[in-house]
This record gives sequence, C-alpha cells and structure tokens, in this order.
Amino acid sequence: MAKRNRSTLKNYFRHGTMPSAEHFSDLIDSSVNQIDEGFIKPPETGLQLRALDQEHLLSFYQQNSPDTPLWHVGFAPQGTNLHIFASPEADITEENPNNTEAIQAINIAMTPTGNVGINTVTPKQTLDVNGTVASQGRMGVVFIDTPIPADGEWHDITHDLEGCHMFEVVAGIGIRYSGRYALTHAIAINTCAPNKHWWQWRDKNPIHVTQAYFYSSADKIQLRWRQKNHKGTVRPYTLQIRTNTLFEKGQTIQYHITKLWNDPFMQQCQQVVIEDQTK
Repeated sequence: MAKRNRSTLKNYFRHGTMPSAEHFSDLIDSSVNQIDEGFIKPPETGLQLRALDQEHLLSFYQQNSPDTPLWHVGFAPQGTNLHIFASPEADITEENPNNTEAIQAINIAMTPTGNVGINTVTPKQTLDVNGTVASQGRMGVVFIDTPIPADGEWHDITHDLEGCHMFEVVAGIGIRYSGRYALTHAIAINTCAPNKHWWQWRDKNPIHVTQAYFYSSADKIQLRWRQKNHKGTVRPYTLQIRTNTLFEKGQTIQYHITKLWNDPFMQQCQQVVIEDQTK
C-alpha cells in the first residue's frame, strides 16, 4: 500500500474506470486519519497534536531532502518538557566535524513552570543557558515605578527587604549642554541589616561605588541602606538613592537594578540529610 498524490488518485476514479481494492487502499492511505495520524482540529482548541512515539510532535524537512528531517519538536522522554532540537541525521550543525556517531542535542527546552533552557534539557531557572551569552547591552529593572526626582533628597528604590540581598545598581543624571552629568555603578550588599557599633569603622553592609562626572563632584549620585524599625526578629530595610545637589525642576534619576543573590534566607544552604541506606 502506498500514498499517492491527488492527480494519481483522480485517475483511479475517473469516469468509466473500475477502481480495484488496491486503489481504494491507496486512497485510504493517502488520506488523513485522526486516530492513526495523531492530530485533530476541534473549533474550541484548535490543532491538537499527539506524540505517537512519546517524543516527536513535529518534524521539518527541506524539499531537496524529503527523507531527512532537519528539525524536531517533541516532548522529553517520559516527561512534559517541550524540546526543539536539530536532527543529528541531517548534519546541519558544526558539532560533529569528524563525522563520528551523531549525538542529539537539545537546542531549546521549555518546562510547564515557565523555565526556558538553551542547550540544556532540564532548565532550573527562568532562562538557563548552557553556553556563552553575547549581547550588545544588559540592564536590570525598576522595582518602584515612581520616578525619582533629582532633588538632593533620599528616595527608596526598593520595597522593604528582609534577609540577605546583593544588587547591582546603574544610575545616571544629566542636563544636556549644561555640563552637569553623572554616572554611577554600584554593588550593594546587605546581610539582614545588622547593628553597627561606634567602634566598628568598617561597614558591615558595604556599597562599592564607581563614579564618573563631568563638571563638579556635587553632581554625583549617592546610595545608602536605610534600616527601618525592627519588629522582633523582622529587620526590614531599603536601598535609597539621591543626587548630591538639587538639579533643575523636573529632572529625574535614571537607574536600573539587577539582583545578584536569589536566596535571601539561605534556604538552599540547608544540607539535605540522607539516611544511610546500608544500616
């Protein structure tokens, strides 16, 4: 039994012919069967695909190589992660220069929890890259949407924090053609807002700052930790920013923050106790 194109099938059933059982078999094999093919298209959900071999959902081919797939889309073996990967048989990558046995490499993996992996099968983070990242730029986010005026006063740039935090802060202020420009890059570290006694000359929660300015040091940007009232074991604090002096009315500090530490209460540092199975 073989699959035939439309022109061949039409010839089987043209006026005056007597189709054979083989012709009917070719017609059936050339048609789509929802059960055998593994896909349907109900109006309420759109196209539904079922992985008949538990892995492959889609394969992509080029016309000049109809028998060799270039790309596959499918589920992880015995799992629910979605994988997109180049077919090792197609030899379209440069990972196998010596023509040794082809190895399947997962190019993109996506989990139901929203994690995306590049060249990794089981991404552990929102974006998990097993390789080198090249980009023209990098920036953090703004935790508080309210603009920060360049008025020489302190302003919060984080919500109330607890535990241990480490941030990278990039900030800038300036008025074009005025000569008043300043840029700041800082690494701010805080470990549960500890008390500092008068004899401790070194800061327990340092902010390492690199400054640049055009005309006067009075235009520089400052950062500090602001400790709030303790409530028992709760020790809230915030990160604040300001300009040294007042800029013109309407001028705001442009900044963004990148979080460098993601375990404020050190929960991942707790050792998992594994019982000795030999006892």
